[in-house]
Amino acid sequence: MIRKLIILIFLVYADLNAQNPGVIRGEVTDAKTKEKLWGVNITILSTTKGTTTSKSGRYQFDNLQPGNYRLQFSYIGYDTYLKTDVIVTSSKPVLLDVELTPDAIEGEEIVITGSYFESVNKTQPSVLALSREEVRRFPGGFEDVVRTVSTLPGVAVNTSGGRNDLIVRGGGPSENLYIINGMEVPNINHFATQGTAGGTLSFLNLDFVNNVEFSTGGFPARYGDKLSSVTNLTLRRGRDDRLGGKALVSATQFGANIEGPLWQNGDFIVSARRSYLDFIFKAAGLAFIPTYTDVNIIGQYRLSDNDQLNFLNLTAIDDVTKNNDKRKDRIFNAGLMDNRQYQSVTGLSYRRLIHKGYIQSAANWNVSKFNFGQKDTSGVPFFRSNAREWEWNGNLEVYRFLSRKVGMLGGISVKAVYNDNQTLFADTIVDLNGRYIPISAIGVNPDNRYRNTFFKYSGYTETDWLASYRWNFNAGLRFDQYTFINKGLYFSPRLAVRYRVNDYWTLKTSAGIYHQSPSYVWVVNSNNRSLEALRNSMIVMGAEYIMRTDWKAGIEGYYKKYSKLPTGTIPGINDYIVMTNTGTGFGGREDNFQSFGLFDLVSEATGESYGVEFLIQKKYSETPYYGQISLTIGKSSVRAANGKTYPNPYDQRVIFNLYCGYKLNSKWEFSGKYRFFTGAPFTPVYRPTENLSNPGFVQNLPDEYLSKRLSSTHILDLRIDRYFNYRTWRLVVFADVQNVLNFKTENRPRYNFAEDTIDSRSRIGILPSIGISAEF
Repeated sequence: MIRKLIILIFLVYADLNAQNPGVIRGEVTDAKTKEKLWGVNITILSTTKGTTTSKSGRYQFDNLQPGNYRLQFSYIGYDTYLKTDVIVTSSKPVLLDVELTPDAIEGEEIVITGSYFESVNKTQPSVLALSREEVRRFPGGFEDVVRTVSTLPGVAVNTSGGRNDLIVRGGGPSENLYIINGMEVPNINHFATQGTAGGTLSFLNLDFVNNVEFSTGGFPARYGDKLSSVTNLTLRRGRDDRLGGKALVSATQFGANIEGPLWQNGDFIVSARRSYLDFIFKAAGLAFIPTYTDVNIIGQYRLSDNDQLNFLNLTAIDDVTKNNDKRKDRIFNAGLMDNRQYQSVTGLSYRRLIHKGYIQSAANWNVSKFNFGQKDTSGVPFFRSNAREWEWNGNLEVYRFLSRKVGMLGGISVKAVYNDNQTLFADTIVDLNGRYIPISAIGVNPDNRYRNTFFKYSGYTETDWLASYRWNFNAGLRFDQYTFINKGLYFSPRLAVRYRVNDYWTLKTSAGIYHQSPSYVWVVNSNNRSLEALRNSMIVMGAEYIMRTDWKAGIEGYYKKYSKLPTGTIPGINDYIVMTNTGTGFGGREDNFQSFGLFDLVSEATGESYGVEFLIQKKYSETPYYGQISLTIGKSSVRAANGKTYPNPYDQRVIFNLYCGYKLNSKWEFSGKYRFFTGAPFTPVYRPTENLSNPGFVQNLPDEYLSKRLSSTHILDLRIDRYFNYRTWRLVVFADVQNVLNFKTENRPRYNFAEDTIDSRSRIGILPSIGISAEF
């Protein structure tokens, strides 16, 4: 019996430690025309393995040991491409599709030395690319695309805590565009703030993401209706050999994925996740309990070698419940809004390859439902908002390579928007000072009902000219037509130039005009149909130096001139408010409901933002370490309707980031992130009994609006990953410790009505978390 038990244990141990050989396969296409490339040379670096693509552009490597690989793709007439962080496991094949960028050099004998940095081949400046693996292992990132992007150069730090708002180069949280597989998405964050693109945590599962391309300015004409940034997400293919999946338990959520083939020529991935914050918050005895659930579904199907369909559905359900058993909890919760949300994105895209180009169309339906409410300390409601925003978006895009050096892109889109918003106030409300005041005192109509269907039309054209080895140009023109404001037609010209000094130095510049429509919630007030589109005139100049294939240094300067920004009209009440500077919270009593924009607005505010950014990057290569160092120095301000100039609420003059990691071997990986940033402006807060200027008031507005600055902050996060590769599955265990130095960040002060104190320091110190994922 003992012998049999020993044999059984040995067999189980042997099965767990045996490893199936890994596989890498995929397709190589032209980045411009999307046509399959035949005869591309592919080499696994630091090995003797190599292959070429077939007539269908496909390739495959078999019998690979689990580990981290680097591949080189080279083809005559194209820039050589190096791909790092190709993680091979025994649990499933790696599906690696690659696009190669044409080069202007003519002649078959010349091959350009490649690098690991995709941005080098872009004509536009201000572009950074991240792989799924880079996002997954980012310390303090919660495997969240938006949270990881928010630590890149030019993005300010939101000191509110627990927020995913992108504050890019002095812009506001409403100025950012999300693109997923060619489809525009209003927001990808749980607990979104209405009218912005921010929230608390991304509801897009990182396991679905292939690559992230983040542009902080200078983006081309194909991207519109936003002023500051574009986050372009390309989703991966599901496995095509058999059914598989993944189970995950992390710091805030648990979930599972299933993926596999879909009939003969397709594949799919499905995931469902739920937070367990309700258990944590209940155990901690907190007064409010947030919960969220999300479901992601993607699929693709090849109709032929030239025709492909892609399907997408993302759904997020969010809710906040409150515990009002104790008096202090009732007082605390009176300052928070009831918050229930539903967001859904459903889309279908189709691409057909044509001679030297492609035709691509997409249709998607975006649904956003916001249910907000607020009660006083006795539980009597005085505010309720039920908003439904439906977007039906259709677009068509055509690209043709007219010659070896010239390509043209053209596109049109139509967006139908149905906005059903009922926002009601009691005749008497509670303001930010805790006083009962008439709603008219803040300049808002008590009964706001709006139900309308309107349209957004847009069209654009771009020309790429690869003039020579040194000179590349991208010129574009865009028009946007908005039917829900009186002046609806706008034109946006843009130009980007790249000058390659040599194989190491590249200079880039771009200039353009960018327009953005007013947020839907602002036009619930019919008087705001006279608003104009927000405008940003931007210029960016920069230089990149490739020190080695895995090392890059860069410097960029930018200047942004804002005009036609919406601002309030009532002297002393809201004429100091610029709407693009609101929206990094949920609004409500604590800001006198200003972030909803329901009061009368005029397009009379202006602003400017300028700065310089320094960046040094190291990719994982034959040297097993990676990281980046960045420094941003900038300034941003706005001029409101009252004629006064204020600093931007997110104006952090200096932001320093240091991120690095080290792969000890195929089993252990260590990484860390350090951030230092100077304080943002804030408005002083007083205990009502100690406010000498205005006794009984929490703030002195507008006299002291944004007149002080928070102290500087530094935060250190550390992470350890441990990898286990078994015969048919893979296990990853990680420990992520945020704020290792236990630094209590100074937040914007807030008056605590329950305890009659001023809260200005974060109560969160060291925050450890552990995650486990099993992939099979």
